[in-house]
Amino acid sequence: MDHDIPLPELLHLPYALYGLARTRALSEEIAARLAADPDPDVRAERANWEGAAGGRHGLFAADPEATVRIALARNPGLSPELTARLGADTDPAVREAVARREEAPAEDLHRALLADPEPKVRVAACRHRPPADLHGALLADPATRHHVVPFLDLDPETAGQLAADPDDRVREQLAGHPCLPAELRAVLARDADPGVRGKVFERADATPQERAVIFESLTAGALRYAEDPRDSSDEDFLCEAMLTCLDLMPYPWVDPDPLPYADSPFAGLRCAAARSTALPAEARARLLADENPRVRFHALAGLAEVDLTVAEELDRRQGGMVKHGGRPADCVTFPPETLRRFADDPDPWMRVLALRDPDLPDEMLERLAADQEESVRCATAGHPRVPVAALLRLLGDTDEEVVEAAAASPLLPVEVMRAVLDRADAADDPPPAPVPCDGDCRQGAFAK
Repeated sequence: MDHDIPLPELLHLPYALYGLARTRALSEEIAARLAADPDPDVRAERANWEGAAGGRHGLFAADPEATVRIALARNPGLSPELTARLGADTDPAVREAVARREEAPAEDLHRALLADPEPKVRVAACRHRPPADLHGALLADPATRHHVVPFLDLDPETAGQLAADPDDRVREQLAGHPCLPAELRAVLARDADPGVRGKVFERADATPQERAVIFESLTAGALRYAEDPRDSSDEDFLCEAMLTCLDLMPYPWVDPDPLPYADSPFAGLRCAAARSTALPAEARARLLADENPRVRFHALAGLAEVDLTVAEELDRRQGGMVKHGGRPADCVTFPPETLRRFADDPDPWMRVLALRDPDLPDEMLERLAADQEESVRCATAGHPRVPVAALLRLLGDTDEEVVEAAAASPLLPVEVMRAVLDRADAADDPPPAPVPCDGDCRQGAFAK
């Protein structure tokens, strides 16, 4: 080991390894050591993140551990040849991961996955439009029946049969089909299942009366669930979940003519109106003061010129309370003097914004790296100019996500990476499973 490298005494070694493995650009030495690590979870992390230029995708595809091959199957840079190889893997979980890839598979591979003996693989393969000649077989298969409904060329007889199907999932998919007859839409708007009713609510051709009745029924169930979750029914729980979904749906049909929905009683439709560039200025001004923070966010994002004072005030009001979507600050580019003012803000929600300044002075970065809030320290670790001394302290942080973010920084010296691996080689205890990471902790608040 390089004994002159000042590794922190308190080092969450497994999380440091996972952070290293999630770094795209590594020296050949470090990348090769991670790819051969004895811990399959570390190899899996590397298989998921390493680009094809590293030349190790074939090595990962031949790994004896299915977790590594599954991770490779999720890698967006996987070649068609290795995709087909993993699509024929002996482990159904690997084949399922191939079927869930974002891009549609080659037709012969897609057909093989749709006919796979494992139901989960066939279901995953239905995320991409199945060939028309397979629709009948997929409809007859209980596992894939509801998944193929959105792709059907719907005729009245088939629609009627599906509307009476005992499987709620089949009726829910039918409720979203663009060719659903109006009379069946009215029937499904009164369906016993909250998910089916919610799908009708989302439709462009749903009547105001249908939406009002659906929303009232979902709200009643959600209130029962809120009053006593332990004693409420599954349907009440689904009502609560569906209300949340309705707030988050895109409603693309609102975009061409948003004004009728700017004063909708439904927050999801007001969000869709606020997103539209066709919304008149007077209506947008009303939505900037909306009680719902997501509506305010989208109203701000749609402005051609954003008032920075308004953006800051809306961002402070949001204050990290929204679980879905962005924050108002994402809609603007604050000048450096504003971002640096945020560095000393009493609210950590605002201090994180300071890290969007790529030229933030070292003394501010040092201070933010020692912040009492984990979210601020984690974001600091992803800054493109964080001092190495601060990065090393973050590598020894008490919070595992901060450690992962620091280990994933491209600014971490190769000698430190090597020292971490050396210490791991000398460790006896097996590491815990890695914490799932979507990349945000590594990018930090600097990435917009």
